[in-house]
Amino acid sequence: MHTGSPEELRDMERRALEIGQRIASLLDDLEQIAPGSVAAQVSGLGFTIRRHGSGFVAVAGR
Repeated sequence: MHTGSPEELRDMERRALEIGQRIASLLDDLEQIAPGSVAAQVSGLGFTIRRHGSGFVAVAGR
């Protein structure tokens, strides 16, 4: 459980979303190498990675 300030929590969530976006980008790269062979179920602090069209995207929230 987070015990810091609301600003610290927002910063942690922003950083987590940036990491999620990098993970989604890597999944997109894999999908280009082997179309249809990539599946993922990833979520973290304040983000979820979902399939979007032919690739992946990290979205805020869960």
